[in-house]
Parts: sequence; C-alpha cells; structure tokens
Amino acid sequence: MQISSIKYDGSVYLAMTVDKLQQKGVPVEVIVRKLHDNLSHQIDTAAGNARAAFVSPGSYIDQEYLLAKQEAGEWLANGKDETAIPSSVSDHMAMFEVSAEAAAQEIVATAEAWETALRDIRNLRLGGKAAVQRADTIEAAEEAAQQSIEQLNRYRPPEA
Repeated sequence: MQISSIKYDGSVYLAMTVDKLQQKGVPVEVIVRKLHDNLSHQIDTAAGNARAAFVSPGSYIDQEYLLAKQEAGEWLANGKDETAIPSSVSDHMAMFEVSAEAAAQEIVATAEAWETALRDIRNLRLGGKAAVQRADTIEAAEEAAQQSIEQLNRYRPPEA
C-alpha cells in the first residue's frame, strides 16, 4: 500500500510504499499509525457515500428530513388537526396527492427508515475502524478496511 504523506524526524515523505518508507528508516510503528489513519479515513469516506445514497443531493437535506419528521410526528400525536397542518405535511400532500394523515405517516416512515440506515452505517463504519486498529499486521489492517469499505459500498436504499 502507498502512503500519500508521512512526517518523521523532520522529513516529509510523499507517495511512498510501506517498504520504501522502511528503507528510509521510518519505524514500522509510525508507518502503521499513519496507515491506520489512512484506512480509517477511507472507511469514513465510504460511510459518507452510503449515507448520501439515502438522501436527496444538496446541503442540509438531512436536517430538512428531521424537521419534517418532527412536524409530522407531532401533528399525528396531537390529534391530526386539519386546520393546523404543518408545512412539511402540506408540501408532501401537494407533491404526492395524498391525504394529510397519509402524508404525515409517509414522512415519519421514511425518516425512520433513514435513521435505521444511519445506525447500520455507523455500526459498519465503527466496526471496520475497530477491526483495522485490532489488526496484527499491515496486510490484516488493509484486509479489514477493504471488507468494511465493500460492505459500506453495498449498503444502499432498496430500489423503489
């Protein structure tokens, strides 16, 4: 595996393999620590891609989903007052041509599915990073990261 950059003993080594770094006198512990950081970053990136697959593109969309869930859930819990339909519910009604109650239930169900995905992705991400940290060899760390990244790359919403 190639390490993009590593600092050791006042020197910066760029784009070098583990073997080359060892030949330059960089201790294995320093290399392994940097390798773990790199692999953890790759796992985090794969988790970010998996999370992004569950929401529409754009900034703060996840916050929008949370707000809609909160409004819809409160409206349902407080008696479904037809004169006080929250905007997130009325927007959903207009877009999908459904009743207020159906819109609110769809919003809540979608948000709950998204939250389940977040929990699953977090579990895969942290499990992968822990496996990398526990690995006894560089090869085992790389294999653990690759397995985690592959699982995260496969974690996508069901086809509609």
